[in-house]
Amino acid sequence: MTELARGTRAYVIIGLIALISAFAGIFTLPPLDRDESRFAQATAQMLETGDFVEINFLDTERNKKPIGIHWLQVVTVSVLSDAEAREIWAYRIPSALGALLAALACFWGGSRLIGREAAFAGSAMFAATVLLGIEGGIAKTDAMLAGCTTLAMAALMNVRSGETAGWRTALIFWFAIGLGTLIKGPVTPMVAGLAVVALFAWERKLAWLKPLAVWWGPILAIAMVLPWLISIQIATDGNFLREALGDDLGPKLVSSHERHGGPIGYHLLLTPLLFFPAVLFLIPGVARIVGAVRGEDDRAASIARFLICWAVPTWLVFELLPTKLPHYVLPAYPALALMAGWAFVEIGKSANWQRWVSWGLFAFAGLVFAIVIPTAFLIYGNNASWDAVRLSLAGFQGGFELATDPTVGAMVVLTSGVFAALVGATLLSERLRSGVLVLALVIASGLAWQVAARGVALPSAYAVRLADQVRAAREYSETITGVPANEIVTASSYTEPSLVFSLGSDTVLGTTEEVLAFAESREEPTMVVLDLSRMNELPRSLARVLRRSPVTEPTEYPSHQCQELEASSRAYFECISEWMNALRERLQEENPLYRLDNCHSALAAGTNYSRGDDTVLAIYFTRCAQESEDMRRVMIRLPRTETSAQDSPNDPQD
Repeated sequence: MTELARGTRAYVIIGLIALISAFAGIFTLPPLDRDESRFAQATAQMLETGDFVEINFLDTERNKKPIGIHWLQVVTVSVLSDAEAREIWAYRIPSALGALLAALACFWGGSRLIGREAAFAGSAMFAATVLLGIEGGIAKTDAMLAGCTTLAMAALMNVRSGETAGWRTALIFWFAIGLGTLIKGPVTPMVAGLAVVALFAWERKLAWLKPLAVWWGPILAIAMVLPWLISIQIATDGNFLREALGDDLGPKLVSSHERHGGPIGYHLLLTPLLFFPAVLFLIPGVARIVGAVRGEDDRAASIARFLICWAVPTWLVFELLPTKLPHYVLPAYPALALMAGWAFVEIGKSANWQRWVSWGLFAFAGLVFAIVIPTAFLIYGNNASWDAVRLSLAGFQGGFELATDPTVGAMVVLTSGVFAALVGATLLSERLRSGVLVLALVIASGLAWQVAARGVALPSAYAVRLADQVRAAREYSETITGVPANEIVTASSYTEPSLVFSLGSDTVLGTTEEVLAFAESREEPTMVVLDLSRMNELPRSLARVLRRSPVTEPTEYPSHQCQELEASSRAYFECISEWMNALRERLQEENPLYRLDNCHSALAAGTNYSRGDDTVLAIYFTRCAQESEDMRRVMIRLPRTETSAQDSPNDPQD
């Protein structure tokens, strides 16, 4: 442990663990709904328009979170990709860097507070945790928020340790406060402020904070935020703060906003899964902290009070908050990780019951994951459904998997097996008290989960790739319509943000009626995407294909009435004309797409996991030709009537 924690080697090891954990699915997972795709699309629009002040999703102002993560994404996308490419991995790089920053800051601050070996163990386990890895691979705010918050707390740990802290520590602290505010508003200042207030209430001392009390510190933090805040208020006529505080933050404080709720204890119940694999030493870590507070060692008690005042107030805030999402407590995880690291290096002082409880929590989480990973792939590995089959039989082009790919299935089983084997080896070595080997196996278990779940199973789940399937269908646009794929406009009643990000900012979203009306108003080719899960909006022609409405035939002006008239008479031609007009009106009523000169039909099938629905998308390419005859797609056969032995030159049959 001494060798591993020495010098820059420790930073390199911890950094590699954090990056492997974050990058496990960063290149392979599709754009995720809904927050990730909204953040990425807003950033893409900034690059397209050159407006780096306002945050918009299509034509709607997105006045929810500050600008910070978008600016970071703008930098990485500009350097590594471009807005037109729509490569989601480029938008995820800032989150991976945020996870890296969180792990390294945890070690930097922890090494001054609890010692290098304990900090190394805790930070390495934190870098491999399930929650940090997941957030590090998603293009939204929370991983970078964790990085900024941990950096601010690391500066406090540096001051708390009693070592000489100069202006650089103050600079780091106030810079982290400013950047954290730009990333997600009040969270970083709240975590640091709650810790300081709780410590003051406990100890009645503030003198230790003197190195941070520099006059320019708050000015730096304010200067990082205020120029943009003034600009966005002017650009939105004051709507940003009003909507961010009143429509986004306010409802979260009083109710389960957007149906994201849970009971008190929600975050605690998820800890064995989301804090895996560090949960193996969590109970001994908590016990070590409690023992230090009660003990006679003032130095140990001071450390324990700091970690408690970091973790507990923040945790209680999010437990009491009516709105709950699993990642809310991530800023408190570094404190728990340092507790676990402290327990690891002093594991001999832990009671057997503490180790057995943590052993059981680790085993429980390992068993759940070993079952869930292959099960999720079996459920979502194929996207077949009866609706997809019926559309395919009706002539819709496009594929759906009737069974999972055996090669991919073997990879999922293999990686899940490796994960389970590492969990078992970790549990065995922990009971044998194998020291560094335990730490290596704990970290390997965490990384194995990231690879098995985010690197293999989820990217191979074809059913969650609806947006990718639509984008693949659009690639044939130039062949079908003569318009290049990146230029054809899409109108869709499937309104998930991942589709918008995948197809581009000119995508039009709406109800089925609105989408069809938009396409009908255009003279240029349009790709129309209809969400068949919205059954109350479907045209009757589609409902018939899916056998969800009775088949009715047009009965007005049936052709046999015309047969009773003289074939060459004016009345006969008027009758035929009226009957064809009635048939055309019925077709237009039952299938609005008939009016759009639909020239190609395709399908995409899968699962809308945001709504929990199996979904099939009907895809149409319209206006492929400049003009089309009214009945181009209807073949009408009238029975021949015998008028004479020789047909007249004006015989309608000609």
